[in-house]
Amino acid sequence: MTGNVLVDKILVAVFAFISLACFGLSYYTYNMIKTAPISPKAEYGAMVENAKVAGQVETVALKSMVINLYSRSTRLRFLDIQINVLPFNGSQAELILQKESIIADTVITIAGDMEPDELNSVSGKIILEDRIKKQVNSMVGEPLMKKIYFSKFVIQ
Repeated sequence: MTGNVLVDKILVAVFAFISLACFGLSYYTYNMIKTAPISPKAEYGAMVENAKVAGQVETVALKSMVINLYSRSTRLRFLDIQINVLPFNGSQAELILQKESIIADTVITIAGDMEPDELNSVSGKIILEDRIKKQVNSMVGEPLMKKIYFSKFVIQ
């Protein structure tokens, strides 16, 4: 190789050591580091339990509100609305009742800025729900509202 016997022996020893270290690392990685086996029955059972817990969260009914809407005509338009809020978990129901004034103020502000024709459409109701959820969740500082159900939605 190099012509010098001592340097050749050192190089062979270094290459042998590196090869042995790579082999040992490969063996250790393949045989020693193993993830726990996944049991399909256990995973299915955990999924069913999580679904049961998620299905037990009940909605929180808020007070009915009457909101004046902006109208281009001289005719007064208003929205009579009642909201039921589905929290992310059952422990947040009390927090929703505590923050009811914030939620009501947000609903009044957002719905008051929308046109009556826009609110009367399905897409308008979806937009209203999305805006209310985003605004309230950001004001509270945590995800509080998972879904909003309108139990009464009358535009006059």
